[in-house]
Amino acid sequence: MKHFFLLVVLHTCYFGIAQTFEKEERIIHFLEHSNFKQLKKQFSPELKSSLSKQKLEKIWNGIEKQFGNYKSHEASRSISISEGEKSRTRLCFEKGSLELETVFDENNLLIGIFLRPQSYNVPDYGKNLVYNKEDISINSGSYQLPGEILYPLNLSKKVPLVIFVHGSGANDRYESIGPVMVFKDLALGLLTKGVASMLYDKRSKVYKNFFDTAQFTIWDETVEDAINAFKLAKTKKDVDTNQIFIIGHSQGGYALPLILKNCRGARGGISMAGCSRPLDQVLEDQYHYLINLDGKVSLQEKIFLKRETKKIKLVRSDKMFKTAPKRRVLAYWPTAFWRDIKNYDPVNELKKLDIPVLFLQGERDYQVTEKDFNRWKSWFLEKYQWSFISYTKLNHLFIEGEGKPNPAEYWKGGNIPTYIIADIETWIKKCSENIPNK
Repeated sequence: MKHFFLLVVLHTCYFGIAQTFEKEERIIHFLEHSNFKQLKKQFSPELKSSLSKQKLEKIWNGIEKQFGNYKSHEASRSISISEGEKSRTRLCFEKGSLELETVFDENNLLIGIFLRPQSYNVPDYGKNLVYNKEDISINSGSYQLPGEILYPLNLSKKVPLVIFVHGSGANDRYESIGPVMVFKDLALGLLTKGVASMLYDKRSKVYKNFFDTAQFTIWDETVEDAINAFKLAKTKKDVDTNQIFIIGHSQGGYALPLILKNCRGARGGISMAGCSRPLDQVLEDQYHYLINLDGKVSLQEKIFLKRETKKIKLVRSDKMFKTAPKRRVLAYWPTAFWRDIKNYDPVNELKKLDIPVLFLQGERDYQVTEKDFNRWKSWFLEKYQWSFISYTKLNHLFIEGEGKPNPAEYWKGGNIPTYIIADIETWIKKCSENIPNK
């Protein structure tokens, strides 16, 4: 995740908290209204010389391009530091939130300003945790993906291992989204239960420049690398090769049937918010949800929806097979991707496999919803090895929240709850107790 620096210059400073918050409000007001001329008047001479009005405007416009328009801010808070005292305020945008940090000198002039996403916080179950780490490389033809295996400290006997498969987008090995690291939390939690984890950077992240212009399929983006990760896991001396599990989150859960089909010997799969419906239906529901989230639809949103609806109709029609390939047809996926999954039904593919699968779903997930979860469950009676757990408070990242779910909450941070770790551990143990021909 990129950090957006306006500038940080820290000098010794002391000032009253109430007065600081009043100045903070003024700074936010100038940013909100793009009044960079007045904002610069608040700068100290040193800050004025190092940060021009044009540069300040460019940075702010870049932030709003990525996070959407500024909406509101929360109450400021004072932070004591060795140099003096500074204040922080969370700014909320349409697509997320950032933290504004400001420092003033004794003349009430701004000497430091810093705007960035919240940072990741290690969960309590991961603090002071001692474990073994092995750096690895997933080899997929001409692609090499850096990664790691995290092992429990006690390796007196071979241990179970889970392989993490990412959701959509150019994800790193921890599936970092703002201050949340979905896979890192899960890996740390499973270490406390004696379970190892394999994590790797997604191909579309490592080779981003190529994927920004290439035609690719779901095999290229997700499936092939997960299969090769499984092959690598089977060579590790500390891994119980009868107890290798594959966890797919979101798109990783959507691709899980294809992965498990090609990973003979995998003990089971775990689908976390895995899509079961066609991706164009999932996207269509997301668009309508987000556009109506605030109770009103702007002209810009109407134009966006009309444009995206046209794309959705294209991928649903046979016309897609007759038109010239395009880099971005719907979302970030190219023509080749949509052609490849045109007739793919993850439920039908998975039900052909004789393998245990655990489905986990957050009930506050607006991206992959109960519609997907219930479609998996529709085959529950036939596939007795499938298990299902839903969680009232969890969103798409399996972080707790309240109220109507929205994109901004992803940027507030949080960690995977311990009960998720416990449920996965219980299911893994159950699978391990029933290994065929062990």
